[in-house]
Amino acid sequence: MVVFTYHHVAKGFDQHYAITPEQFAGHLSFLHENGLNPISLDEFTRFMETGDLSTDNAVLITFDDGYESYYTDAFPILMSYGYPSVNFVIADRLRDAADRKRENMTTPLTRQQVKEMQGSGLAAFGSQTYSLHDEQEQNEMGELGPETAPVYRENLQRLEVEQEYRDRLYVDFSMSRVGLGEWTDHQVDTISLPYGYTSSIVRETAQQAGYRYVFTSTPGVVKSGTNPFAIPRFDVGVRDVDVTTLHQLFTKAKNEFEGEQS
Repeated sequence: MVVFTYHHVAKGFDQHYAITPEQFAGHLSFLHENGLNPISLDEFTRFMETGDLSTDNAVLITFDDGYESYYTDAFPILMSYGYPSVNFVIADRLRDAADRKRENMTTPLTRQQVKEMQGSGLAAFGSQTYSLHDEQEQNEMGELGPETAPVYRENLQRLEVEQEYRDRLYVDFSMSRVGLGEWTDHQVDTISLPYGYTSSIVRETAQQAGYRYVFTSTPGVVKSGTNPFAIPRFDVGVRDVDVTTLHQLFTKAKNEFEGEQS
């Protein structure tokens, strides 16, 4: 099985992690024409728990960031194929329509949009933290990284110590999991790590905060026995991934899987 990652599906965005609706539709057409079958998040987690999967050539389609383009551009195309997907949202950015565009960022989903898509049975939602998605500002040590990495505390002129770091992650991870669960009326036990940053502390804290599945940005095939706290994904939601690239990816994934089975 493979897991795909997308981010932003919209026209007019000259960004590496943005693709056009036409490009996205081409990806889904490739899946359809080649007998590749997108599965739901529930089917995926059942496979992770039991190792059993009733669907051949399974693919899990995921989105990061919780952008509104998932609702306006990507989801209608997914619905036309009847394909399920999961979106990992930054919980603090999901706001009512009246104030959600006030920040200098790509427009996020509204809660109403989330609930509408959830009601279709084709969209599931997980966490991408509560508010730790952004990159840190460059500190005096010249370092730059995601906010899920240890941060430099300006007031103390030092990096936070391990317990401070663990506490900060735990509070954020818990707020996102509990908050999303309460207003979606669904248990949230999946998290996607911003920028794919991971470590033993990140994985341990995610588990302590109640998550059972942690998605990374490390490319690879998901097999029975894959570590549920280090789930690999292929980031195909970038401008240079076309149908030829997808064919090469699946050929390589199939060879890797069959090689380990022999």
